[in-house]
Amino acid sequence: MRNAINRVLGWLAQYVPAAVVHASQTLTAAGVFTDTQTVVVGGKTYTTQTTLTDVDGNVFIGADAATTLVNLKAAINLEAGAGTKYAASMTLNANVVATAVTATTLVVKSKVPGAIGNLIASTETQTNASWGAATLAGGTGSLHDDLRTLLATREPGQGAGISQAIIDMIDPQADE
Repeated sequence: MRNAINRVLGWLAQYVPAAVVHASQTLTAAGVFTDTQTVVVGGKTYTTQTTLTDVDGNVFIGADAATTLVNLKAAINLEAGAGTKYAASMTLNANVVATAVTATTLVVKSKVPGAIGNLIASTETQTNASWGAATLAGGTGSLHDDLRTLLATREPGQGAGISQAIIDMIDPQADE
């Protein structure tokens, strides 16, 4: 089901007005990460470790902050490095994607565009790293409203049977 939702959202992203912006947040590191401390984003807890164990959420602490941030980005996106940069049993973050990393920062953004992304929590217990705020920020617009507009202006016969199903999938309480 999640793959189907992601395909629909990917398709919609081609047609949704640019006014709908993804929320984002930056994690800034001031030094080496601390063993067994956490970074939480998108409802998923990442625990940094000096000795990596295979438990979903565990991320290997590198020799410096930059390496650990690269490892965290790889963990969030399930990039190359399973079993070395992060736990082999890591599961994909359902709500955010890591988009950029530097020697001292990691930027994440919400997978779904719009103000709804501003509700995604970003917290940590790290001694040497912190988020810019307790939630993602900067998300604007409403994918739900733009989807309604898009579906209302479609050509006759184009997806009429799925229009309400897609709206309900994205925002099941919209009509309550």
